[in-house]
Amino acid sequence: MNYACEAAIGAVSGLRSFTGPAIIAEASRRKRLNLKSTPLAWLSSERAVTISAVLAGAELIADKLPFAPDRTDAPGLVARFVSGALCGMAVAGKCKRGERVMSGIVGGAAAIAAAYAGYQYRKHVKLPPIVAGLLEDAVAAGAGLAIVSRLC
Repeated sequence: MNYACEAAIGAVSGLRSFTGPAIIAEASRRKRLNLKSTPLAWLSSERAVTISAVLAGAELIADKLPFAPDRTDAPGLVARFVSGALCGMAVAGKCKRGERVMSGIVGGAAAIAAAYAGYQYRKHVKLPPIVAGLLEDAVAAGAGLAIVSRLC
């Protein structure tokens, strides 16, 4: 099985932990991603779409605040891994249970890698922090939308 889609959507969650699930939930609600008859069918619900969108929006704002926690601290990495794993399993669709688990591991691992890459980007880019953060937001959202619209 090719795990490129799982890794890509996991990386989105590594940059912004709630953006990946928000994109997955909306794609599922719009039937761009079929989660029916999978353990993640609940992501298609209006409640999941609304909550994930609110959390994603709040994260986009909170990320720019000076007291935002470091994404590479343990709680942030755990959240990103779980988010990436959830998204990886979602794009895997109705594959066998073992393949779905592996898809989750790939998505979670990609999220961790992207969290560190994003950290290094923000640490070394020669842009004002707000601009760097907005560019990272655009990359995460744009990549997530491209993944669910073209690859999955």
